[in-house]
Amino acid sequence: MNGSELFRLSIFHTNDMHGHLEAMARLSAFCRRLRAEAQAQGRTVFLWDAGDYADRRVRFCSLTKGAAFSPVLNAMGYELQTMGNDISLPYGPQAMAAVAARAHFPILAANCRDGDGPLPQGLGESVLIPLPGGLKMGVIGLTAPWDGMYEIFGLHLPDFRDVARDWVAKLRAQGAALLIVLSHLGLSDDRRLVEAVSGIDVIIGGHSHDCLPSGEEHNGVLIAQAGQFAEGLGRVDLALDPRTGHVIARSAQVLPVPGEEAPDPTVDEAIADAEREVEALIAQPIGTLQSGLDVDYERECGIGDLAADALREHFGADIAIVCSGMFHQGLREGLVTLGQLDAACFTTANPCLTVVRGSQVLSALERGLEPAIYRSTPKGFRGTPMGIPQISGVQVEYHPTEEPGHRVRRVVVQREPLEGDRLYRLAHTDAETLAEVGYLQLAEGQETKIEAPIILPEVMQEYIRFHSPVAQPAGGRWLPIQ
Repeated sequence: MNGSELFRLSIFHTNDMHGHLEAMARLSAFCRRLRAEAQAQGRTVFLWDAGDYADRRVRFCSLTKGAAFSPVLNAMGYELQTMGNDISLPYGPQAMAAVAARAHFPILAANCRDGDGPLPQGLGESVLIPLPGGLKMGVIGLTAPWDGMYEIFGLHLPDFRDVARDWVAKLRAQGAALLIVLSHLGLSDDRRLVEAVSGIDVIIGGHSHDCLPSGEEHNGVLIAQAGQFAEGLGRVDLALDPRTGHVIARSAQVLPVPGEEAPDPTVDEAIADAEREVEALIAQPIGTLQSGLDVDYERECGIGDLAADALREHFGADIAIVCSGMFHQGLREGLVTLGQLDAACFTTANPCLTVVRGSQVLSALERGLEPAIYRSTPKGFRGTPMGIPQISGVQVEYHPTEEPGHRVRRVVVQREPLEGDRLYRLAHTDAETLAEVGYLQLAEGQETKIEAPIILPEVMQEYIRFHSPVAQPAGGRWLPIQ
C-alpha cells in the first residue's frame, strides 16, 4: 500500500443466530468463500459476532451452560464477539468464564459490571487492533442492560452511553483512527447511543433481530445489523485514508445465505464433537429413586416435593418454595441419569435465599393459589404454566374455592404456627420473584442471596446423589379443606 492508495477493509458479521446449527454451518461455508475473495482483492478482513449465537434448546448448550458452544464458533473463524444474553441471563454472567476459556477470541461487554467494579471473569471491555500502515482500530463491546435484570446477579449496570463515551476518549487517546462499537444493545439503543456520544464511526449491532439491507445512517454513524438465525451474513466495507485513518467511504449490506450452500465440514465436525461431549454427560448416573416422581401444575407433586426439599437442605433454610412450572416431566423409579434430570427440569433458575417475614410467606402461598397466576405461561418456561407453589418445611391448610386472599386457613412451619412478624429463612429461585406472576413479592431493598451460575437442576442433582437411594418425599404438604 503506497501513500496515496486507500486502505480497504471488510468486516463480516453475524448476530442473533440462536443456535440454528445447520444454518450456521451453511453461513460459515458462505462466509469462508466471501472472505477469501475479499482477501484476494487486497482487503483486510475480519469476522465478528454481535451476540446471541447460542440457545439453551441446543442440548450441548444447556448442559454445559454454553461452554461447549465456543468450539463451534472457533471453527467458524470468529475473531471477536460482544456478549449477548443467551448465556449471561439464563445462567448468570459468572458462566461466561467457562465460555471464554474455550473461545479463541475476545468476548467484550464493557458495561456488564456493578457500577465501576470489575467485569465478570472472561469478559473484556475493548480491543485496539493494529492495521497495516501503522493505523489502529478501536472496538468497544456493549451488551443490553435488560431493564435491570442483571441486578439479581449483583450487577447494577452503568449507563451504556457513559461507558461508551469514556472508552471512545480512551481509545482515541491510544491512537485509534477508526472507532467501532460491537453492540448487543438493539437498534433503538444504538440510535440513542450515537445521539449521545460523538466519535463513533460504525456500530455493528444485534439483539433486536433487525435486518438492515444497506445499513442505516443515523446522526452521521453507519449502523449495521444482519437479521437473525444465520439467514444472512452482514458485511461492512470501509475505505480509509492511509495517513490519517479517516473514513473516506463506507457501506453495509446483508447477504442472504444461499439455501443450497453446502455446510462447512469444519463446523459440522465441531458440532459433532460437541454432541459427543454432551452424550457422555447425559449418560452419567446421578443416583436412584425408590419410587417414581410425578409432575402436576395444579396440585402437590412428587418432583416438586423433592425439588423443594433439595432447595431447603441446600441452604439450611426454614422453608422452601418453588414453582411447579419448572418441571416438564416426572422421573421414573430406579436409576436417574443427568440427561433424565435435564429433561425433567429444563430450567436455568438460580437458587436464592431471602430472609422474609411470615406475612410475606402467607402472601406468596395465597398468590400461588390464584388461577390467573398458576395458569399463566411465562415465556422463559418454554410451554409450561407457572403452576402452584411446591413447598418444603411447611404444611398448608387451604380452601380451594374461597375468594382470593382468603384461601389459606392455617400454615404450620416445622410444627409451629406461622407468625406474621417472625423472620424466616426462605429458599426459592429467581423464578418465584418474577414480575406480575411471581408468588414472592419482596420489599424494595430486601436483600436476596443468589447463587450463580448454579441452577436448580444442579441442586436437585446434589440432593439425589447424596440421598441415593432416595425415598418417596413425604406428601401431605398442601391439605385441602372440604
